[in-house]
Amino acid sequence: MFKLGVSFPEIVVAVAVFAILALPIYQSMHTVQTDTMKSINYFRAMELANEAIEYVRLLPVNKDFKQNAEGFSGSILVEQGDTFEAAKILTGDNPNYKDILESNIQYSNQYNPAYFYRTIEVADLSGADYAGLLKKVIVTVYWDNDVAVNNLHDLSRKTKKVVLASLITDWGAQP
Repeated sequence: MFKLGVSFPEIVVAVAVFAILALPIYQSMHTVQTDTMKSINYFRAMELANEAIEYVRLLPVNKDFKQNAEGFSGSILVEQGDTFEAAKILTGDNPNYKDILESNIQYSNQYNPAYFYRTIEVADLSGADYAGLLKKVIVTVYWDNDVAVNNLHDLSRKTKKVVLASLITDWGAQP
């Protein structure tokens, strides 16, 4: 009366149903993975911008402030032949940090896949009695997951970016 076993048409139908259901699941998993990478890179860029603002806040607001602050601009990666290596956290020998931070600490290799590049601009404020006590600091972090060697600093490409601005005060100075 009952026959045990599975016929060929039943197997074909089962495989077809599985394929129809598996494709959307695979696509949604791929989309989630892509969106997660985008979010991770965005938060890393925000972290790099915030880090630059914090380093600049440690600087004394004097005649060299702009030059010292803009010294934190640059790539988070350093070209090493046909590959990249993580840069040191503090590039150059900034005398304001010799006693505060270790100069040989490098960024994590987790930053490598996105090729982050940071620029820092300092502008004077004007128009108020206290304007001489404030500096506007604008940090822009660019990143791109598809940068070829020798093209790392080409910001004219279509890259993603985060811009963070802050006011730096020096209440001890006189206008």
